[in-house]
Amino acid sequence: MITGTHFKLNRTTAAMLAFALTGASLTTAHGEDGKPGFFKKIFGGGSKAETQPPPPAQVKPAPKAAQKTTATETGRPPRVIITTTGRGSKRTVELNKSATSVPAKKAPPRSKPKSESIQDVTKSVAKDNEGPMKGEFKEDDDDKPSTSKSEAVSVLPSKDGWEIVKIGGRDYVTADSIRNFYNPVYGFTTFRLQGNHFWLGSSKLVLKAQVGSQEMLINNIKFILSFPVQSHNGKVLFSRLDLCKLIDPVLYPSHIQNAEHFDTVVIDAGHGGHDAGARGIYGHEKDFALKMAMSVGAACKARGFKVVYTRSTDMFLTLGGRVSIANQTPKSIFLSFHFNSGGSAASGIETWALTPQSAAATISRGGGFNVNGVTGNKQDSANIALATAVHASVISRFKFVDRGIKRAQWSVLTGCKRPGILFEGGFVTNAKECLLVASDTYRQQVSAAIGDAVVNYRKALESAMAKR
Repeated sequence: MITGTHFKLNRTTAAMLAFALTGASLTTAHGEDGKPGFFKKIFGGGSKAETQPPPPAQVKPAPKAAQKTTATETGRPPRVIITTTGRGSKRTVELNKSATSVPAKKAPPRSKPKSESIQDVTKSVAKDNEGPMKGEFKEDDDDKPSTSKSEAVSVLPSKDGWEIVKIGGRDYVTADSIRNFYNPVYGFTTFRLQGNHFWLGSSKLVLKAQVGSQEMLINNIKFILSFPVQSHNGKVLFSRLDLCKLIDPVLYPSHIQNAEHFDTVVIDAGHGGHDAGARGIYGHEKDFALKMAMSVGAACKARGFKVVYTRSTDMFLTLGGRVSIANQTPKSIFLSFHFNSGGSAASGIETWALTPQSAAATISRGGGFNVNGVTGNKQDSANIALATAVHASVISRFKFVDRGIKRAQWSVLTGCKRPGILFEGGFVTNAKECLLVASDTYRQQVSAAIGDAVVNYRKALESAMAKR
C-alpha cells in the first residue's frame, strides 16, 4: 500500500491480450513477429511452465491480527491452489503438488499497418523537442477543458482520416477513426454499439467500453481511461489524450517515440525499517515487499538483466532516495512493489502508471489533476506500455481479480526519469490473498510472470529503441 505525505502511497480473453505489450509485437522493424514481444502477442501469459519451487514452510499469522482464518483454527495453512493459464496452455499449481502443462501453440505472424504512426492526429497538440515535455503529448491552451457552463459540441474537419469532435473544449476522436487506423494490423470484424456498450473486435483483439465510463477492456485486461467515453450523433468517442497516452502505446508499442534501450531493472521494495506499511494477517507489507523484490530480481537476472535494489534489507529509505537510485542508474527501468490493504473482502491486483499531464488521478488521494506535468511524464508512453506488459502477464496467468491499470502521481513515479510503474501484488488484509502473499510459491510464480513481462516489454519496443 502507498502511504506518506506525497501520495504514499472473466479471463480466457485476458490471456490473449494480457498485454498488447506482452505479445503482439506489433511488428518490429526487423519483422520478428514470431518472437514474444508485443506483450506476449497481445497479452499472452507466457510460454514454458516454471519449475515448481519447494513447498513453503508453515505460515503463522502475524501477532495481534484482527482477523482469523482456517489457518489459525487448524494450526496450519489451508491448501492453496494457484491456477495459471498461458497462450494455448493451462496449468494448475497446487501447493505441495507438481505443476502440469500443455505445450503452447505458436502464434501466427502479425501484419504491419500501412501507416507509420499517429503523429498526424497529435500534431496540433504535441511539438517534438520543445518545452518540458519533449516528445510527449502536450495540450494547447485551446484544447484544455472549457470553464464555460456551455458544453458545446463541434465537429472539426477530418485530418488525415482522423475525425475529431470537440466537447466542452476537449478533443475526442471517433471510434471509427481508431478502427480504420489499426485495422491493417488487427483486421477488425466487429464494430457495434448496443445501448451504451461498445465493442471493437477481431480474432486478435477485442476492445470493450461503455459510454459514460472510464473503464476499458482490451482482451479483458482492464484499463482506466483519463476521461469517460462519450458519444455524439451515434458515434462513440475517446478523448484524444487517451488515444495518445494509452490506446496507441498499448496497441502500437513499436512506435513509441522516445523509447530507450535498457539492460538494467531497478527494483524497489516499498516501505522498510520503521515504516511497516500495511499490517496483514500473516505479516507486514514491508517484509512481503522485500521478499517479492528479491524474487523478481532473481527472475530478471535469470533472463539476462542487471538488477539494482533500492533496498535489500529491512531499512528505511525516503521516497526521494528511491527515485534518485533509479535516475542514477543508466539504461534502466523502475519497478516498485507494494501490497494493498482494505476491507476483509477487498482483493485483486492493480498496477499504477503516472498520471498524464492534463488528466486526473484515478483515485482522490492519487495527486489530483496533473496540470503542468512532471518529470515522469516524459516517459508517459513507455510507462503505460511497461504497466500493460507486467499487469497483463500476471493477470493472464493467474485467476486474480483484475483491479486495472490505473493512474496516480505517486512520489516514486513523479520524479522518475526512467520508465517506471508501481505494482500492488494483492491485499494483505484479505485472509486468502495474504496466505498467497506469504507463500514462496506465489511469489516465485508471480516473479516469473513479471520477469517474462520485462522481456516482452523490451521486445515490443525493440524497433522503437533501435530508432534512438
